[in-house]
Order: sequence, then structure tokens, then C-alpha cells
Amino acid sequence: MLQKRFLIQTVAFVALFSMLFMTLYQPFSNTTWFGFGSWKQAGVTVLFYLVAVPTLIMSKLLLSGLSTVHSITVKRFLLWHILEFLVIAIEYYLFTVCFKLGLSRELPQLLIRIPSCVALILAIPYTIVWFYAQYKAKKEELELFKVTHKRETMESAHRLIQFRDSQGKHKMSLSEDSIFYIESQDNYVQIFYDLEGKLSSYLLRCSTQKIEEDLEGTGIVRCRRSFLVNTAKIARYGKEHGHLTVTLDHPSGKTITVTPAYYRAVLTRLS
Repeated sequence: MLQKRFLIQTVAFVALFSMLFMTLYQPFSNTTWFGFGSWKQAGVTVLFYLVAVPTLIMSKLLLSGLSTVHSITVKRFLLWHILEFLVIAIEYYLFTVCFKLGLSRELPQLLIRIPSCVALILAIPYTIVWFYAQYKAKKEELELFKVTHKRETMESAHRLIQFRDSQGKHKMSLSEDSIFYIESQDNYVQIFYDLEGKLSSYLLRCSTQKIEEDLEGTGIVRCRRSFLVNTAKIARYGKEHGHLTVTLDHPSGKTITVTPAYYRAVLTRLS
């Protein structure tokens, strides 16, 4: 729920859902003016989204940034979204007043009715997003259990690597030969590994520096600021446009550029 990419996708879903919902809900409400029935109505609707969507994006970016330095509890998460909803409600009220949209209720009454209307519009898509996030998390846990259980039976033949989060809590175990590469994302790392021939991933709250220290002595080395690659999974390497590139031994054929700072370390490991 706090991953930056997921938060931005949430904004896109909320915007599309709310536009559809408000257009259908408008004939049954005296507090909504969304729609494209006239040029004025369409213009105000588009203008409102040009204000509201950047507000949501800024809110999500701030929340994502805050999560890298502070622990976001459920209480803080809910409080943040309540404040977000109040800002959107104020923007909606100001649009209603400034453009004199001719709604049947007096403005003081609208001041009471609009927050409940905005809360309904935001609550439905946010609830859907929350259930989707829970489903995705459980699916990742199930896949992780499968691969961990399978790899533990091979411990005598392959080295198991223990992955711990930033607080030192054990989260997963993977054999070194199943890992393809690791990508850092702010205060998280995303581990890409093989699961029955499919490239799967797991998001771990941990700094790149810490996970690099934990992987010292393995064949997994840093090849650029935000990437670590398993040299045993490199199918080929060579220079392209003056930079060393490595291509993974996987059907996806993912290619990663090695930056000059890590050029010698990667070549030494390959040698």
C-alpha cells in the first residue's frame, strides 16, 4: 500500500472510478454537477480533475516519502487519507461556489452535504484498492512459501540466503541459484527470483547497502546504484555504446547496464 508505483496506480484508478460514478450518480443527487451535458459542465468537470488529480498525486508522493523515514501505522494511514479527503472536499466546495453551478441546495447546506458525497466517492475505490492489495500480498506470501519450501529441501546441494528486513526480522529464504537480480526502490529492495520457470518478485523493506552487506561472499554483486545482479545468471556480457552490459539467462532476456563505478568488481567476479 505504500509502494510509490502502487500509490500512483491508485490515483489513476480513483480518478477513472470517480468520473464514472459521479456521471451515473449525478441525476440522483442535488450536490453533484459532474458530467458532459453542456460545455460549461464539461469544462468545469475537466478543470476540477486538473486540480484534484495533482492533489492526490502530491499526497501519495508525500506519503511514500514519509514511509521511508517513519513507520506508517494503520492509524496514521487512515488519518492521512481523512486529511486528503477533506482537501478534496474543500476543492469541490470552492468549485461549486466559484462557478455558481446552480445546485438546488443553499451553500451552507452544501457545506454539510458535500463532504459525505466526496467521502462516498473516495471510499468505494479505496476499499477496492485495499482488498486488491491484500490479495496481492497474500498471493506473494503463497508464492514465497512455495519457493522457500521447495528450496529448503535442496539445502544440502544449494546455499540458502536468509533475507531480513531493516529491523532484522527474517522474511524469506532463497537459494542463491534461484536469484536473478535485485532492484532498489527508495527504502525497499525488490528481489527477482525463479519460481517454477517464472520470474517472480518479492518486495522487502531494507536498504540496498544492508542487503549488499548480507550478500557479501556470494555471486550477487552490485552493478549499478540501484541494481545487484547474480553473476551466475549472466548469459552474456559485452560493451554497447561504450558501457558494459550484462544479459540474464532467462527467457525475458533482461539486459542491465553496468556503471563505471562497479565495472571492475563485476568483471572480476565474472572472471
